[in-house]
Amino acid sequence: MKIQVAHRQASPRTANLPSRARSTLKNLAIVALLGFASLAVLRANATECVPGTLSDYEKLGAQGCQIGDKTFSNFQYQQGVNGLAADKISITPGTIPQTDEPGLFFEAKWIASQNSFVSYNVEALPQGKAITGAGLEMKFGEVTGTGRATVVLDLCQLQDNADSCRAQKLSLKVGLSANGFNTPVDKGQFQQPQSAVRVITPIELTPGKAGSVSLDGFLSIVR
Repeated sequence: MKIQVAHRQASPRTANLPSRARSTLKNLAIVALLGFASLAVLRANATECVPGTLSDYEKLGAQGCQIGDKTFSNFQYQQGVNGLAADKISITPGTIPQTDEPGLFFEAKWIASQNSFVSYNVEALPQGKAITGAGLEMKFGEVTGTGRATVVLDLCQLQDNADSCRAQKLSLKVGLSANGFNTPVDKGQFQQPQSAVRVITPIELTPGKAGSVSLDGFLSIVR
């Protein structure tokens, strides 16, 4: 048995994207800076987030970058067993049409990964909208036999972490498997709006004894 997901939606806006990004980011409004602005300039001015690798985003540190009315900062990556290197994972920032909700599209060619995760902070600007929820979408993946792919999005208040949220925690999960767990989209709401959150995104791919698995990308959205 082979199961595939290719979750796509129409998009009215793209800018300065390679052909593959145009085909995969059908539901993102890209906020890439014209002129191929470098991440070095971005770090100096704390301006809009631009496409780059996960290792580029790690270098932004506490200053981070902005998508709409939110700041994304303090990117950290644990490669885990069989995980990809940070410079092999690309990030494309953007906003969702009609809502202007900020999102990050993570793209790579995962074929195995255990105990790998990406974490980062999201904070509303002083005049920005509070964070009320989040969304997660698995964009492209395939499993056969006993293969299984899951991506989780855990959000806590900034001073907490996913293992010890003292107040509110929001946990979303998408995945593919041959035994019935096939959920390409998940979304949820906080009980109360948050001004800042810590996001942790575990990525798990296990082919099993008689199967295969691959994942090409996933999209995380802050609402």
